[in-house]
Order: sequence, then structure tokens, then C-alpha cells
Amino acid sequence: MRKYLSFLLAALLLLPGSGALAQMIPDWEPGELVRKGSRIAVDSVKLDRAGTLALLEEAGGQALAADWQKAVSLRHWGTGLTAGGFTVAVAGYLYSMVMVVGGAVATGLVAVGGEEAVQGVWDGMSPHISGGIAVAGVGLAAGLTGTGLLIAGNTRLRRIVKSCNEPAASPELTLGPTPSGLGLTLRF
Repeated sequence: MRKYLSFLLAALLLLPGSGALAQMIPDWEPGELVRKGSRIAVDSVKLDRAGTLALLEEAGGQALAADWQKAVSLRHWGTGLTAGGFTVAVAGYLYSMVMVVGGAVATGLVAVGGEEAVQGVWDGMSPHISGGIAVAGVGLAAGLTGTGLLIAGNTRLRRIVKSCNEPAASPELTLGPTPSGLGLTLRF
């Protein structure tokens, strides 16, 4: 009986979660392309790199596949710079804070030595604190640059998939009103 009760409880807990997940899945039609990271999925089958490029070459030619590769490269560079840059920024900031706290502790220990001893501690710590702040600044700049590259790469990948999913517009010839009266209108 307990086994069934625990199964029922687990099912009741998972049911709302699956409903929330179902709301997050976008509507798509069979055969429509969906971007999965730096790859494309068709009918929920994720293609490998070669399959993705072959599909893009078939859909839009060599230029479309080359655009995809450039966007993937931007995305990879962005990911690396974002992760590495912000990690370096945090490390530089923490190093500076450790030096400030160390300087404060050392100041308390040498305070009996007088004003010169205290000034000597801060003169020794100052280059370390400045270096940590400089490293944090460089890391922050790299992280922000990487974020921009990541956004640009993802945007390009989304546009490429969207352009492949949109049907090609066919030229349309209609008879109707024109700015100069009644006539034929060609839309393409």
C-alpha cells in the first residue's frame, strides 16, 4: 500500500511540472527547423555539425552555411570570453579585497610601531590592491565583450533558422487599383 501511495504522491508532484514544461515548448510544425545550441534539429532529431551544414547548403547555398559557421564561431568566442572574463574579474576583485583586509589586519598589528609602520604596511599593499583592481577591470571588459559576441551569434543563428522556416515568397500578379488608376500589380 505504501508503495502505491508514494507512487501516487510522486505522480501528483510531477504532473504540474510537466504541465509547466509543456507551456515552455514552442509550437512547431513537422519538418520545421529548430535551433539546438549550435546545431539544428528537424522533427526533434538533432543533426550533427556536418548534417547541419549540409541542410543549410541545400536550403540556401554555400553562403548560408558560411554565415552559420561565422555565427557559431561568434557564439563560441562569446561563451569563452564571457565565462573566462567574469571569472577573472571576480578573482581580481577577491584578491583586492583580501589585500585590503590583510592590510587592515597588519595595520592593527603594527599600530604600536607608530605612524611610519602603518604607512609602510599600506605602501606595501597598495600595488597589490591596484593590481587586483586592474585585473578585475580587464576581466570585466572581456566578460562584457564576450556577452556582446554571444548575443550577436545567437541572434544570427536564430535569424538563419527563421529564414529557413519561412516559405519563399512567390511573385504575384494582380489586377486592381494602382496610384495612377486601374492596372496590373506585380508583387515579389
